[in-house]
This record gives sequence, C-alpha cells and structure tokens, in this order.
Amino acid sequence: MRHIYALLSSVALLSATSLMAQLSSAYSILDVNDVAARFHSNGLIGMNQAIGAPGFFVPRTPGNTGPSPLFAAGLWIGGLSPDNLLFFAGERFEQNGRDFFPGPLGTGATITPAVSSQYDMLSSVSRLDVERQLAYFNCLVDPTCDAQAEYPGYTIPASFFSWPAHGDVSEGQAYNLAPYIDFNLDGNYNPEQGDAPCIFGDQALFTIYNDKLAAHTESGGQPIGLEIHMMPFAYGSNDEAVNQTVFIRYKIINRSSMTLYNTRIGLFNDFDLGCGNDDYLQCDVGRNLVMVLNGDNNDDDCVGVTGYGTPPPAFGQVILQGPKMDVDGLDNTDTLTADGYNGTGFNDGIVDNERFGLGRFLGFSNASGPTSDPNTAVEYYQYLTGQWKDNTPLTYGGSGYATDPSAVSARYLFPGNSDPLGVGTGGQVMPSWTEETAGNAPGDRRGMASMGPFTFEPGEEQDIVVAYVYARAGSGGPEASVAALQQRTDSIRAFAQTIPGLLGEGSPCADLVTAITSRVTMEQSLRIFPNPTKDQLNLILPGVRANGVITVLDAQGSVVLEHTTTGTSTALDVARLAPGLYLVRVQEGNMAYSRTFVKE
Repeated sequence: MRHIYALLSSVALLSATSLMAQLSSAYSILDVNDVAARFHSNGLIGMNQAIGAPGFFVPRTPGNTGPSPLFAAGLWIGGLSPDNLLFFAGERFEQNGRDFFPGPLGTGATITPAVSSQYDMLSSVSRLDVERQLAYFNCLVDPTCDAQAEYPGYTIPASFFSWPAHGDVSEGQAYNLAPYIDFNLDGNYNPEQGDAPCIFGDQALFTIYNDKLAAHTESGGQPIGLEIHMMPFAYGSNDEAVNQTVFIRYKIINRSSMTLYNTRIGLFNDFDLGCGNDDYLQCDVGRNLVMVLNGDNNDDDCVGVTGYGTPPPAFGQVILQGPKMDVDGLDNTDTLTADGYNGTGFNDGIVDNERFGLGRFLGFSNASGPTSDPNTAVEYYQYLTGQWKDNTPLTYGGSGYATDPSAVSARYLFPGNSDPLGVGTGGQVMPSWTEETAGNAPGDRRGMASMGPFTFEPGEEQDIVVAYVYARAGSGGPEASVAALQQRTDSIRAFAQTIPGLLGEGSPCADLVTAITSRVTMEQSLRIFPNPTKDQLNLILPGVRANGVITVLDAQGSVVLEHTTTGTSTALDVARLAPGLYLVRVQEGNMAYSRTFVKE
C-alpha cells in the first residue's frame, strides 16, 4: 500500500496553467511561544499574501492584530556556470511572480506540476506529540509499563502521517527527505511502528521547495536546480529571549548536474518595525546580526498599521551558522579577514571545517535609482556581491553610495562601531557609521545579508541556521533597544550551542531513541506516581544523579514547569498547574526519559 506520509499517492493530473495558479498558497503558523510567524510552502516568510499585510507578530496579541517587525523575507541564491552565465533564484514579495515552488526534485532536477501540488503544504509537529509517541511505543515493549493505563486511547497524531519522510525513487527523488526517528531501525518511516518526525524546538514546521518547476518570474534569473528543506522552529520557555525568538534551519541541495561557481546565499528582509515609514537599518559585524530600529523614540501608527509606540523595540536576524567554505586542505588561521572575524572554524586545529559568517550587508529602498529594489537577476546578484544596481560598490559613510574614486570600499552598510578592526574596509579602521550619524531621514527599509562565495558542486548540501530575535528596552530610546538586542543575540547564540545537532551537520534526534532496550535497561525506566495527581508528582529514575533537568510541557507543547532532579527520587510540586494532560521529561547528559501524567 502506498502511504500518505511517503507522499507517493497518485494525484489527478491538472493542467499546468491551473496548477500554477494554485501553487505556493499553503502556509502555516509557528506559534508555540510569544511569536506568531507565518511560513509559506515555497519559503516565503511573514507576508500574508491574501491581504498584503504582515504575518510575523512579536509579542503575540489576540488575533495577531498587534504590531509586526517584519513584512516579508526569504532566500536569495546565485552563482555562475562554468561558462560564466548567471543563474539566480530569489524570494521577495512575489509581486512580479515566483522563483521558488513546493516539492523535491527528481531525475534531471525536474518536477511536474502534479508533484509540486502534492507538496504544497507545511507539516506542523509538536515536540510533545513526538515524545508521547516514543513514550507510548517504549511502554508497549516495556513489561513494567501498562500502556492502557498510562496512555488510554492513544492515537498517533495526524501530522505524523503527512510528514514527508520519503520521496518517490521511481521519479528520481531522494528516498530520505524530512528527518525522522526510526524507532525499529528498519530504514523506513512508519508511524504505526513507533516512528516519529525528527524536529528541533517545541514546535517545528517543515517544507521542501525548489527553483526548477517553472521560469523565474520574480527575478528573471535562470533556474539552478536547487532543492531546499526549511525547518522553522521555536521554544516555549520561561527565558524571555528564547520565548521571543524563531529559528530556521535550511538544507540547500544542488540537485543539478552543473557546478555553480562564486555562489552566494542571501537573506532578504523587508523590515517594517510597526510603522515601516520611520525605520533605520544597522548591522553588527562581529555578531553576524542585521537589524531594524526606529528612527525616533516613538513608533507611531501609520497607513493602517499598528506601531509599537514608546519606547520602540529593535528586531533582527542573526546568522548562527553560515555555509561551508571551499575545501583547501588547511586550517585557516587568519582571523583578521572578514571571513575569519565572524566566520567559524578558523584557527581551531581542524582542517576544512570553516564556515562563512555575514559577508556583505546592503540596504535598499522602496524608491527609484541605483539603491532601490532590484529588477533583474543581474541586479539581485550585484546586491549579493556588495554592489549597487549600477555596478558602483558600497562605500563607507553617508548613504553608502558614492562615485568619488577616493571613497573607501566597504562590505557592511551602517555597522555602527561593530567593526573596530576594519575588517569590512580592508583593514582601514573607520569611525562609527549609522543612519543617525549619517543624518539619513528614516523611511521604509529592505536589507540583504549575504554569505559566500563558494563552489557548489552537483549533489552537494549546505546547511545554514538563522534566528529572528526581538528586544525592547524599558527606556533609553532606539539605541537602548539595539543594545538589548545585541545582548539577546549573545544569549540566543549561547542557547543554540546547547541544542543537540543544530550546528554542524548533526541531527536533533541522534540521542533520542528507538526501542527501550536499545537505550536503557528496563529497571532504569522512569516511574511516576500518583497518576492522576492533584498536587505532587513523584519521579523514580534509578541511576540518575542530582541536577538532571526536569521539564513539564502542557498539551500544546509549551514549557510550564522546570526543575532539577535531587537524585534517583524527586518530588515535583504540580499543584499550580491547570487540570489536563502533561508530559514530564527528564534529561541527564545524553539520556532522555519521559512519561505523560494527568493533573486533576
């Protein structure tokens, strides 16, 4: 039988014209914490296409009617063929058309409209559902566990069956697509046998999209043959910085037969901080952070959009992991270059693990002229390389646009004082440069952060990780919120380094489990009582020492209680929890244990 979750079911073939009209309509909302963020099946972030309004809200408000810091965002990717022809794909507003489409690529980096239509979706999965699935199937193979008593009426979540774990190999698609936990280690994804999606965060979305289905009507660029796996995720946390952050992990695969040279990956953001008519752009070179701040101390309402008021926040995107640099057989040690200053893997004694950080940052306006929105693929790619639309390079100071041959070339627009070594100006140390010091009038801003260049071989993958971070100081004006955002960015980077499998090329599920006998002996399994409980839950876990982490999640996957173990036996006060179903999770080192309980 062909299962839905393998996405191998047959679909009636519609005409290409009618399907193209329907493509990229699917979206889902990531909303496990204090952010409600809209993601589309073709990689578009934020924008509510139906009404031309923002779809990224932080802090969340009832009905998501409050202010938003982001209108639209997406990836840009471009490079040169062996015969020096430009190939490019980019997401902006889809006002002119689209460059990205749902679905994985098959033989010859091709895809049909029918297959693309099957993948016009985003899977949404809760960490609580994953852990309950594993706990239930572990209970089934544990003779000390009564599955009927502990998991009465357990049903596998519907989202597990739509998880796109496997492609259709008869069409040339990769067999393994979306990552999954293979409970019985048979190499196939079967939720009925205990398998589950493998996700980061307390809630994750997942989509697969490509740039090859049709002509690129957004940028006009030549299609490359890219397949992109995007997993946005977030954590419900008592830590406000984490609770107001959204992470995204991208896997970008070159499914074509062409080597792409001078490849650059760009992160496009149309920042609209509440009212988008009074914004400034800025970047922090060392932190790999690009951001938007308000041009004055009051973000007013404007053109039907709700402002943040006084004092205004700051919002930005940080690169936590950039693409891999080309192999050169060396441990690159020069940390005073732009790549060495904010990249990773430099001078660490390891050969060829270097990755790019923020390579270039430009901003452009919703206006006309050489610093305005790009119109052609060449102009899109020029922004990735740090050039304006008329081939003039970015220069330091003022607006960043100067035709004076003595002007200092620069990599980063409005870096403030974040480049004290002058890595963005060829080693020439320059004074602080912001929109305020330049005397710019606030306005509508778009930013392009790029990474590279690198050589992208056929079949090669690049994994990058970014995060959207929000901060609002209690007083002190826009610059105080920028300082708060910088502090939060440091906190988020430190947090990301603790997430198993996030950075590098690992998996968040490497330490999760298959059957109980393969991870712990049966006498080491977690026992809880009484269940149901009214005020106290006792946890018995032989072999666990003090200071293990206990986390309690509610039915929506939000963290509602955190505690530490006191040894093999720990009493947990749950009296203040609302009645309902919860999951208790104990983590010590690489070992994880979980059980569900009912609070009466």
